[in-house]
Amino acid sequence: MIEAVASDAVITGFVPIYYGDALVLFDLGSTYMYVSSYFSLYLDMSHDSLAIFYVSTVVGDSILVDRVYRACVVNIRGYEMRIDLLLHNMVDFDVILGMDWLFPYHAILDCHAKTKTLAMPRLSGLEWKVQLVIFLVREFLF
Repeated sequence: MIEAVASDAVITGFVPIYYGDALVLFDLGSTYMYVSSYFSLYLDMSHDSLAIFYVSTVVGDSILVDRVYRACVVNIRGYEMRIDLLLHNMVDFDVILGMDWLFPYHAILDCHAKTKTLAMPRLSGLEWKVQLVIFLVREFLF
């Protein structure tokens, strides 16, 4: 048996969402965007019901998703964007921003420099530093 350990750096940071600073995970592996049940209380807005669907997690679990908060305001260095956040019972982060958010804003995540850049044509390289970087280690057994 050969053991291999892979280290995946993930980028997190505090981002103003509605009236509070959310601890955000910028997740290239996530298709959707999520808000925790706890942080959703600070959104001060109602949610819409969805047809129930399941989303697979990185650890192989499935979570039920049936509610969405539409047009939540995200403010990054004075630039406001609106996003739809699916309700998720998570505890480690307030918000997860996945490919639905990263792709249209031409996001560039630089783990080494600990920066995030939005490189949209109408923005002039909106860049900001993260407050925190967490390293997750996954162990693989062969």
